[in-house]
Amino acid sequence: MTITCTECGSEVEIDTNVIDGEIISCPICGIDHVVIVDASGLISLKELTIEGEDWGE
Repeated sequence: MTITCTECGSEVEIDTNVIDGEIISCPICGIDHVVIVDASGLISLKELTIEGEDWGE
């Protein structure tokens, strides 16, 4: 199964048994995505964002 990268638009190959919350990377641009599986089984990608420590700022 393939799905489109949200960053570069290339096709990303994913397993059919992918689970919600799994992290996958685009082989072309290297961006990490979180897999979103809704109640109907529709699979989409969301760019992974990591919030850094603000050290009280």
